[in-house]
Amino acid sequence: MRHGLPLAMLSGYKKVLSFDFFMNPTQEIKDRLRIEDLVGQYVQLKKVGRSLKGLCPFHAEKTPSFIVSPERQIAYCFGCNKGGDIFSFIQEVEGIDFPDALKMLAEKTGIELEEYKSDRPKVTGDAKQQLFKVYEAAADFFERQLKDSEEGKKVMDYLHRRGLTDESIFKFRVGFSPDSFDATYTYLLKKGFTKSQLVSCGIAMTKETTVDKIYDRFRGRLMFPIRDNLGRIVAFGGRALKKDQDPKYVNSSESPIYHKSNVLYGFSDAKAAIKEKKEVIIAEGYFDVIAAHQVGAVNTVAPCGTALAASQLRLLNPFADTVILAFDNDIAGQEAANRAYELAQEFDMSVRMLVIPDGKDPADYVRDHGGGFNDLVKNAKPYAEFFYTRLFDVYGMDGIAAKKKILQEFLPFFGYMKSSIEKDEYVRRLALDLDLKEVKIYDEIKNYKLPDYHPARSHGSIDTSGGNNYVAKTPAEEIFLGLLIEFPRIGKLFLEKVDENYFSDDLKAIYKALVDQYNIDGFEAVKVVISDLPHEIREKAALISFYVSEKYGEISEMDTEKELKILTAGMSRKWLDQKKRDLQKRLYEAEKLQDKVLCDQLIKELNRLNTGVV
Repeated sequence: MRHGLPLAMLSGYKKVLSFDFFMNPTQEIKDRLRIEDLVGQYVQLKKVGRSLKGLCPFHAEKTPSFIVSPERQIAYCFGCNKGGDIFSFIQEVEGIDFPDALKMLAEKTGIELEEYKSDRPKVTGDAKQQLFKVYEAAADFFERQLKDSEEGKKVMDYLHRRGLTDESIFKFRVGFSPDSFDATYTYLLKKGFTKSQLVSCGIAMTKETTVDKIYDRFRGRLMFPIRDNLGRIVAFGGRALKKDQDPKYVNSSESPIYHKSNVLYGFSDAKAAIKEKKEVIIAEGYFDVIAAHQVGAVNTVAPCGTALAASQLRLLNPFADTVILAFDNDIAGQEAANRAYELAQEFDMSVRMLVIPDGKDPADYVRDHGGGFNDLVKNAKPYAEFFYTRLFDVYGMDGIAAKKKILQEFLPFFGYMKSSIEKDEYVRRLALDLDLKEVKIYDEIKNYKLPDYHPARSHGSIDTSGGNNYVAKTPAEEIFLGLLIEFPRIGKLFLEKVDENYFSDDLKAIYKALVDQYNIDGFEAVKVVISDLPHEIREKAALISFYVSEKYGEISEMDTEKELKILTAGMSRKWLDQKKRDLQKRLYEAEKLQDKVLCDQLIKELNRLNTGVV
């Protein structure tokens, strides 16, 4: 699913650009697409001076620290240190690499990249592209087996009995893998794929050290293609069709293009609806997702054969404020729901629980009640309320043991609640329902600690940082270079007071480029022109400059000079300390080797550093 761009000037305009010269399409895209328009599709922005500000799409926060600079065409979070230009932003928010970001933004801006122009792109030798082609060809094969084979017709009858329509089956490209030792493997070999490709992507398997005895991973199974967030097939889920077939589900192994904790089934089809409604329904299985989409709940997704992961919620966070859990009403489903609720707190997402009558799963409920599923969605309860009620249903209110159990199991929720009003409300309810004094419950809350193994500890569900951490993480060297970019007239005075070895490799390149610019005869710029810097350091330099301008604002030249003096002294001390440590390490090694000449030389160097002579 692609995001539409609300820019009338792009309508109907296309230009084919060669992929041979990477800078041409990237610059053309940047010229047409403003970063504030792109980020605005993911983040609600407010004007603050010359910049725009909003809550970071990459981490949970209450106070906005994500800033967009229309002037610099940069978006950056000073809380988690993520962002950059339009390409860096889309890579981070969509979880894709640069070629995919280039393709995605080219489509948004009406630019047609030559490499992607053909319906059948040329074989490039790129391993990832080959894997995409293998999965696409396999999906075609499984679809035809479902529609055309005798076994497939029986499977189609089964799908109809489960309540799926032909339209849904076609939309999700559900297929059937024949109950054969190597039918899929043989077909794909004939399509031109190699043995190693088919084994590496998990379509085929071998237990031998040679590749002679190869067999299909999926045999006699209902096949669900799994797509990434750009809609490309990256894996399969294969469901058993016979009672004695074990295991019930066989899923593709992880590969260079498939990491199950970063993919959600149905997400590419659901993304637009999730963004529109600002809420996502998370179910447990492939059938559940397809059935929900079938009755209009298109904002439904599911994990791929595993428990919901924090990385999957991070994928959803830019699009949704609310998570609606549609899990099975059994012990495993309840544990999964508790886990999902805990993880969602990391992203400040509210959680509701969809309660399905008679213990049915979403797919069965849709089959029996159709659009009634949407009424369940509307009536989904806030998760804390659902869990509170469930505890009393399970344990009752008779006896001290039941009361202790209820209080013990509900205590973790107080750690997740952001609202003191909500906390006070549940303390009052517990006091009333358990016949306890409120002060006693507050004491229990104060003394309660999550166990070390608790998911909230390992995944940071409870944020105690309480603010911006960029300043603490920003090296003095970066601030120094940022001031040189923003205030070159003052910065020029400090060039000879620092050494290029003060800087890491990426910062050293920026330092050298600034030296080159400053050494130009007659250089009297108000600010360094970042677009004049070499391409490979341009974005880093822009980010450093952006940070300094936000941190210092309208700082005077006198204050700039003072700050540069402090930074220069700190950088010099840091460099000297590191040089001393290196010399001491070399001296230790020389002493072990009993190399007297080298030891004397190193001792002299150390003495020079200790006396301030460099």
